[in-house]
Amino acid sequence: MRPSTSSFLVGLGAVLGLVACSSSSGGNPGDTQHDSGAAEGGSAAEGGSTMDASHPVEGGGGSEAGPEGGGAGDGAAEAEAGPASPANAVYTMSNAASGNAVIGFTRAADGSLMPMAATFATGGAGTGASLGEQGAVAYDVANDRVYAVNAGDDSFSFFPVNGDGSLGAAVKVSASGVTGGAGLIGPKSVAVHGGTVYVLFEGDATHASAIAGWTIAGSTATAVAGSVLALSSATQGVDPAQIAFSPDGAWLVVTEKQDGAAGAVAGSGSIDTFSVDGTGLATKKGFYATAPLGDAGLQMVPYGFAFAGSTLVVSEAGSTGVGTYTYASGAIAPVATGAQFLSTDPAPCWVAVSSDWAYVANAKGPDVSGFTVAATGGLTAIGSAANAVVAQTGSETTTDAGVVVAGPTDEAVSADGKYLYVLDASTPAIGVFAVNGDGTLTRVGAADYTAASLPAGAVGLAAR
Repeated sequence: MRPSTSSFLVGLGAVLGLVACSSSSGGNPGDTQHDSGAAEGGSAAEGGSTMDASHPVEGGGGSEAGPEGGGAGDGAAEAEAGPASPANAVYTMSNAASGNAVIGFTRAADGSLMPMAATFATGGAGTGASLGEQGAVAYDVANDRVYAVNAGDDSFSFFPVNGDGSLGAAVKVSASGVTGGAGLIGPKSVAVHGGTVYVLFEGDATHASAIAGWTIAGSTATAVAGSVLALSSATQGVDPAQIAFSPDGAWLVVTEKQDGAAGAVAGSGSIDTFSVDGTGLATKKGFYATAPLGDAGLQMVPYGFAFAGSTLVVSEAGSTGVGTYTYASGAIAPVATGAQFLSTDPAPCWVAVSSDWAYVANAKGPDVSGFTVAATGGLTAIGSAANAVVAQTGSETTTDAGVVVAGPTDEAVSADGKYLYVLDASTPAIGVFAVNGDGTLTRVGAADYTAASLPAGAVGLAAR
């Protein structure tokens, strides 16, 4: 067992068809809009204050006492037991242009959710539009921190997590603070391992998509010198979707959609790798170019991904399915044994892994497909439903103009691997599912979970 950790082609130009992983059947492709648009989710959120990254938060960023326990006990006993872990929780963010905020929900023992009393201002701005990503919000289990990107002002923020799951004061970090950071625009995905964080930047027609890294110590972020690295183009955006560390922290992986929007690179996408040394410095290793769009081959438009041991599980939005890859020594290659690719319902964009099972959220399903990942990397469908569908989430509404699909826009597995959470931003709602011993899913509650604190257009999902 491993640790937890209409067709979809919506337009075809002379060279490239734009691929849309949007929850609305008539929506835009979901590219990052660097200029702030109309805010979704209301005004700036209430909650923790914001500190500049160069100034530590006074009083420390440590977690408060957990929900169980009590006052201070014997010092030797505390040293032996260690600090209590924060309460289990799920987080998303508003992405509001008027002021971005993280929105938290405590998680009960049965996986059900309850909104926290307040939301938590990042101190940065969102865009009010879809970011077309996976990983805009991340939970650092090792250090009990929550990270969120601020795509409207080219920054990211991180928060200490309190014992009840609420968040402390935000520390906002500007991309301009790193050497070479002046050209970094549109942060959209964040990856964390140990004390190192890397952020993926969208770019545009005149700014390269790139990554940049920082080391985090308490409430201070220090830019990693030399960590600003362009992706497959040194001059243009490639519409990247996600960045993540390998489980051992030795590699960074980035997916590129290359949808050609706003004058950016047009192509069928690629998967990029970077080695990471002990100081947190990344070095470009190479990239795996996918099959040409329109080719009979698969492997088109890689989007979301997750690691299942030594296997990389990638949603292939242009091929309407999911593929598996090896990444030994940073060299991406399709898995050679077993079924390397299996079909899903339309618009597969987000991937989450629990044990040996991978779950792919299909924006235009609207549903989730489930697969068992063998030790060799081969895939088999969980159950016998068409396209391996294991859960329905989101909604379909029939109008005079036809059927409008409001499907998944992100997903996350709880740190213990017991629950799958699926964000449906247009509804807005969160689908909650228990992961059974055979990989099947059982809905928690009578329907997708809704709450007044969850705004339409919410972005990113992370779970503890």
